[in-house]
Amino acid sequence: MNPRSSGGRLRNALLRVGEGRHVPEADLRSTVESALCELAEETLGTHSSIGLVTVGGEDHSWGRSLGLRLADYDVGLPELLLSADESDLPPQVWESCPALGQDEWEAALLVSKLILMVLESEPEPVPDNAAQCPKGVPRPARTMARERVCQSLTAVAERANLLQDELTAHLRTTLLDFASATPDNQEAAQHIAVLHTGEPQHAARMCLSRSGYSLAQVLLSADGSPIPDSVLDAFPDLNQEEWNAVIQATGLTLLAFEAEPIRPTG
Repeated sequence: MNPRSSGGRLRNALLRVGEGRHVPEADLRSTVESALCELAEETLGTHSSIGLVTVGGEDHSWGRSLGLRLADYDVGLPELLLSADESDLPPQVWESCPALGQDEWEAALLVSKLILMVLESEPEPVPDNAAQCPKGVPRPARTMARERVCQSLTAVAERANLLQDELTAHLRTTLLDFASATPDNQEAAQHIAVLHTGEPQHAARMCLSRSGYSLAQVLLSADGSPIPDSVLDAFPDLNQEEWNAVIQATGLTLLAFEAEPIRPTG
């Protein structure tokens, strides 16, 4: 995807969140929100709740990280997708993607969650005496495991010279290095492949290997589907518009890491 396109701008904005240098949090937030809104307007038109998503911080015992969050509910998007694990395939997704299976739906949610986690910043260390910590200390750089996943994601969008088998192997390997090779993660990774689809010039996309649907297509087709019971159990105050925003932001993030088809000249 051209870095000057709306998808390319969102990709670059998301990658900046975890770059590990000092950029004011407000500037990161503004850049990502603007890029999300631009791609949402282009992709979803007026049917968008993307304004409910922001870049915000989450405090851990070992530090503070930045990532995509619901602005009002103040919860990270990966945490919401984690709660949706093993949720039933929504009927409207099946209608849009009739060859999609339940196992592929679960794999799409799990891999999407991992990608959102990869794009978060590394937690800033908490000093023993916070008062002694100088302002403006740069955020820690990504770990090598996160950086390798970011490189494999970027390669899908930007490395047209690489074969789809090479892109697939790199993506699967780096995801498992980051997330650990648990049986669930291994199974999900095997469902993911980078396929060249689209006309007139094939473009690389992260897809489900059996059905061939792109991850972005699957997630965006879930827009407007009811909140899964497991998500409501964990977040009982979550409303439908907020869940729509989670699905939309996740789908747009995946879309930002797709290659843009090359249009013929002349």
